Amino acid sequence: MRKLVLKLDQEDTNWRENTVILHDNAPYAACDGTLELMKGLKIPMLFTGPHSYDAAPIELFFAAFKSDDLNPNHLKLGKR
Repeated sequence: MRKLVLKLDQEDTNWRENTVILHDNAPYAACDGTLELMKGLKIPMLFTGPHSYDAAPIELFFAAFKSDDLNPNHLKLGKR
């Protein structure tokens, strides 16, 4: 994240005014260490609720990818 912030600062010093980092409340995204880092870097954050597919369309891709149609060998892809 530090490298990303440096790059964004170089390209547009006002990027924080029109950018938000979307988090899904996963434990690693909502832990104290991550929150402190994001706050220290002054990164605007927004946390989505569970199953917020409209807010995070990539989740629809992940759901399709994990389905039987795209995973015929039933490889373990998640925590379950």
